[in-house]
Amino acid sequence: MTRRHLTLIGIAIAVALAFAALFLMRKGKEDAEAEPSPTAVVTLAAVQNLPVQDLVTAYGVVQADPAGSLTVAAPKASIVARVLVRPGEVVAAGQSLVELANAPGAELAYKQASDAAEFARTDLARVQRLYDERLAASDQLNAARKALADAEAGMTAQQKQGAGRVLQVLSAPKAAVVTTVSAAAGEHVAQDAPLMVLAGTEGAVVKLGLEPGGRVAVGQSVTLHPVFGGPPIPSRLVMVGRAADPATKTLDAIAPLNGAAVPIGAAVRGDIAAGGHAGLVVPRAAVVFDETGPHVFTVAGGKAHRLFVTVGLDRGEDIEISGKIPAGAQVAVEGAYELQDGMAVMVRGK
Repeated sequence: MTRRHLTLIGIAIAVALAFAALFLMRKGKEDAEAEPSPTAVVTLAAVQNLPVQDLVTAYGVVQADPAGSLTVAAPKASIVARVLVRPGEVVAAGQSLVELANAPGAELAYKQASDAAEFARTDLARVQRLYDERLAASDQLNAARKALADAEAGMTAQQKQGAGRVLQVLSAPKAAVVTTVSAAAGEHVAQDAPLMVLAGTEGAVVKLGLEPGGRVAVGQSVTLHPVFGGPPIPSRLVMVGRAADPATKTLDAIAPLNGAAVPIGAAVRGDIAAGGHAGLVVPRAAVVFDETGPHVFTVAGGKAHRLFVTVGLDRGEDIEISGKIPAGAQVAVEGAYELQDGMAVMVRGK
């Protein structure tokens, strides 16, 4: 076989391979064109123009109502023998709170009052005998009687303060929660020194911290949400302060718990209804949240079209949006997270 024959055979093989490659490329393109594009199945909802509440969100804590709180104080100079309760404990009416022992000064005051009463009693008896024998005037008798009355009054006051007893037990005057305990066993306390503070279980309130310059006012409704779980509590603001707290720079607002069982000191979020406006509202499932930003998909001509939006008030099942989207536009709800811009869609139920 000559060199020329070999060259012709090589050219023929090359041409055949080129035709084969061209055939395969065309077939692959036709197969790709024949393959159907992805289609998502969605449900639709219309963008609605509805009244929307303007909510002001504030955070705070549960506190005892000052009107229902009381301070347990030492009735006389004493030594704290035992503290029988802890902060946060619920106590019943009549339950023992603290045991007090007499301080040396209190014992001396009681002995002096006792001696004064005994002396006045003896002196009255002496003056009475002299008066009976016409050796004392009536004004002397009256003075002796007054001295005894004063001495007995002082003695009674000492006894009411617990003087004359080795230990004095102070009890809760009503059912309450112990909010603070400021006394410790072995501590010397003066008369009227505070030992603990009790809060009535029926009068708890929430103190919220508001940013100055808002539209919040007394009487506005507020929904209270315990931060660590629990059902929402409807309430209304009964006080809005006008002096900022020096530490937090916020204004205090007070809302009653209306009997809800939330512990004193618990953290609470308050959503205050401070007015309203008209806004565009869609089902919450229609808004897609991802790294590109919140957006919705409108559906027209069998295709999905992505529109970025700004999210407003979250109403639970519904959410407020704003952006280049008109009221009445159809947006994808179920299946929205599967969509891409320009994807073909099939509407469920059609």
